[in-house]
Amino acid sequence: MKEMDQNRWETWASLLHGEVSEPEIDSGLDEVGEKELKIGHRIYHSREKVAQVRKLKPAESAWAELEKSLSTPRAWWKEALKYAAVFIIAFLTAGGAFWFYQTGAVENESWASISAPNGQISNVTLFDGTNVWLNAGSTLTYKQSFNLNNREVVLDGEALFSVTKNEKSPFIVHAGASEIQVHGTQFNVKAYANDSKIATVLVEGEVEFRAGQQALMMVPGEQVLFSKNTGQLEKNKVDIAEHIAWKGGKIYFNDETLFALAQQLERWYEVKFAFASDELKSYRFTGVINKERSLEYTLKIIQEIRKVKFEFNKEQILIKDE
Repeated sequence: MKEMDQNRWETWASLLHGEVSEPEIDSGLDEVGEKELKIGHRIYHSREKVAQVRKLKPAESAWAELEKSLSTPRAWWKEALKYAAVFIIAFLTAGGAFWFYQTGAVENESWASISAPNGQISNVTLFDGTNVWLNAGSTLTYKQSFNLNNREVVLDGEALFSVTKNEKSPFIVHAGASEIQVHGTQFNVKAYANDSKIATVLVEGEVEFRAGQQALMMVPGEQVLFSKNTGQLEKNKVDIAEHIAWKGGKIYFNDETLFALAQQLERWYEVKFAFASDELKSYRFTGVINKERSLEYTLKIIQEIRKVKFEFNKEQILIKDE
């Protein structure tokens, strides 16, 4: 291999290993073409997707996905990726999980996704330094061009954001038909696709919540609810600790429906519920779910509170009246 090619892939390996930062790419690889430079940026972003979860994705399959996602790179670049893969596998075996989904060729705009599967809670730090916790069954999507000057993400699920301050570039979260815009703050967004409302709770800083032509400014301790059915916004005071407790394995319910409770149990325990009647879905509950407790323990508590019955079979758990 020529000396120039050798330097190229060694530089990328150092980048992936954390010895240099992405802004140093241009100065370290002045002679690399635009196509290869974009590929390199994507390798860097793959490093960000090492989430702290309990289950590991096999290193072999993660490497196969990364290699397949690249669009016919030069021979020297293939060698570079093989070298860099050593570090990717090191991250995987150290206790992380790796997700990297993208569509389109390198030359076109593409997207990356980070997911927390049912039964898991994930943590990731984005390129701008923003830290994100993802609740079970959640996906965070953003363009591969995400950087200090382009900070937009799309959320399906629930996430706690700690946004790095940048007065020149707002951080924008798109959740359904709503948009949350900040410059540097901490806030929680709950926006699962099958939820009837999108809920945002501000922990610290300042947030602007937008939905269509409507906009509300928030202060710490406030929650904004956006109804997907009516398009209405509602703002109220809440207990911050209760709304971000899921990060520590607890979910607080305050006069919540059994249907909503079942949805959360499905995400946390990787099960499916069915209702014997629609009336059961509207039963109300107030209490706390602790993920450290078994599903059987949690269902027993629910059964004692509301006198419902849980019938187990291979595919689902049927909820019935006693």
